[in-house]
Amino acid sequence: MQIQQPAVSQIKLASGLNVLAGVWEILAPFILGYSAYATPTTNAIIVGLIVTVLAAVRFLGAYRAAWMSWVNAVLGVWLIVAPFILGYTGTPRTNDIIIGIIIALLGAWSAMATRSAYPT
Repeated sequence: MQIQQPAVSQIKLASGLNVLAGVWEILAPFILGYSAYATPTTNAIIVGLIVTVLAAVRFLGAYRAAWMSWVNAVLGVWLIVAPFILGYTGTPRTNDIIIGIIIALLGAWSAMATRSAYPT
């Protein structure tokens, strides 16, 4: 089976950007000044760590493991809805919605690029 190099490049790009988004999510409570609020901070750190690890594994060579990117897409959706479910507002809500959209889109892009990279 021939590997489609442009699609692998898309997986690497989307996953690499998701690593950055995950790192931002981890650091955001401290940079944006809401680390004193336990709920959004804990959520940001846990979700950010999972996104960062899964995206890094994809970036470093797990190109066939589209499920990792789908998990990140779901975590992005979680970040979008978490402020409403967990009840936080202001800066944490705005950050999580924006970063959630980014992570969801990048996760989906990376996962869908897997099909192009490794056609069945």
